[in-house]
Formats: sequence, structure tokens, C-alpha cells
Amino acid sequence: MEQRTVKRRVWNEDLGWYEERELETAKYKFSEEDKMSIVSEYVIGGRPAREIADKYHLSSRQIIFNWMDKYVNEREIVSLPEKEEEMAKKTPEERIRELEAENKRLSKALELEKLRAEAYDTMIDLAEKTFNIPVRKKSGTKQ
Repeated sequence: MEQRTVKRRVWNEDLGWYEERELETAKYKFSEEDKMSIVSEYVIGGRPAREIADKYHLSSRQIIFNWMDKYVNEREIVSLPEKEEEMAKKTPEERIRELEAENKRLSKALELEKLRAEAYDTMIDLAEKTFNIPVRKKSGTKQ
């Protein structure tokens, strides 16, 4: 955590003119490691987000939540090789069973998304028909 500085023109009475000085501001600059440590402190520590935001001089707790979206997803992506190591330790039969179970889960998720897309299409068609308003974009138009 590094405190930011701002260059300001300040009147120097001894010299009789303005000079530029770097003044410290209330804003801080956080490195990627700082952000990840703050997020992990929130996730693991169990302290309220407002308390952590005050501790690190953040303007709102939403900043912590935004960082969580970014770094928690990255952490899951980074942990994928560890999963592969765990898979290598298992017997081929166990790996096949797990892969089949994951395949079933993903197939159900795909089927659900197809139904959802169809429901959205039906809803748009009904809205266009009922209210006589074109909802879908026309192909080939300039934006």
C-alpha cells in the first residue's frame, strides 16, 4: 500500500513566486499482492467488509467485492493444475467415474441453458407480438 502524491503549485513567500511541491493525498495505491491479501483477509478472517475498508482507507466496501470478483476467480483458475495432480494420483476407474459424473452434470447444465434460451426467445416473440415493438436488432443495420 503506497500513499499517492499530487503535484500542486504552492506560493512561496520567501521567494515570492509559486513552486511545485508534491503533497500526500488521502488516496492510496494498491499493488496486485496488496489487493489479493486484502481479499483473503476478508474471506478468511471473517471480519466485516466495512471494517476492512476503514482499515485500508478504501472509499467503500464495494471495492473489496470488486476485487473479490477478480481475484477469487483467478485463484480458481490458478488452482486447476492442483486438481490435475490430484487426478493423477487416483486410479483409472475412479477418474472414469468422476469424469462420467462431471459429464452428466455438464449435460444437465447445457440442457437447462438451452431451455432458458428458448424461454427468452419465446418471451421476446410474445412481447413483440403483444406490444408491436421490435425488440431484436435488425441484421445489417449501422450502429
